[in-house]
Amino acid sequence: MKRAVVLFSGGLDSTACLYWAKKNYDEVIMLTINYGSNEEKVTNKVAEFFSKELNVPLRIVRLDFLEEFSKLRGTTLVGGETPKVTAKDLESTEVAKETAKSVWVPARNLVLIAVAASLLDALGGGDIVVGFNAEEGATFPDNTPEFVERMNEMLKYGTMAEVRVVAPLINLDKKGIAKLLKELGAKYEYSNSCYMPQGFTEDGKPIHCGECESCVRRHRGLIESIGEDRTVYKVKPKV
Repeated sequence: MKRAVVLFSGGLDSTACLYWAKKNYDEVIMLTINYGSNEEKVTNKVAEFFSKELNVPLRIVRLDFLEEFSKLRGTTLVGGETPKVTAKDLESTEVAKETAKSVWVPARNLVLIAVAASLLDALGGGDIVVGFNAEEGATFPDNTPEFVERMNEMLKYGTMAEVRVVAPLINLDKKGIAKLLKELGAKYEYSNSCYMPQGFTEDGKPIHCGECESCVRRHRGLIESIGEDRTVYKVKPKV
């Protein structure tokens, strides 16, 4: 039996991974990690929505130490104000790097993969499905093929069961992910990419700020790839 744990953070990437895993594995478990981020309450509700929508069990694990360390570092994702950007800003490598530094959670992907690996080790093995992709890999070193390769080497020694990281989006940018979401029939409008979400609409769609880097990348990818964006924004991003 093929088993997968999907690290689910609520955005386009992890939503695509969840739908993909549902098609490719016999057993799928959603794992959402809480660490005091600004979007945590919205992320949890989004996770609950997709858990029910796809009939996939959900585990939510809270890591107080990661919240503490994030505040120690000063990441804007935890109790701060994330930078506002435009599509033109994203053309600058320097702006992208500065934004990445601002929202960096200390060793987050190392920690999240370790938690997922512990769960799979307890269950007898399986794959950790992650939403790492080429677009974010350009600024986040823990989203790259090299990171996945080295994590898998470590897991050979760190678990008693057979556990590995699988990154189905690793060669895709946001446009490619948007196309995959459409092909999979995903209800992406119920996902949340925003660093500073503004709550929900009456029918349960997250309200995105439209001004953070994640919102701008999301909107640009959807519009340029599939020609539509059903996401609800407080301020509609310009592309």
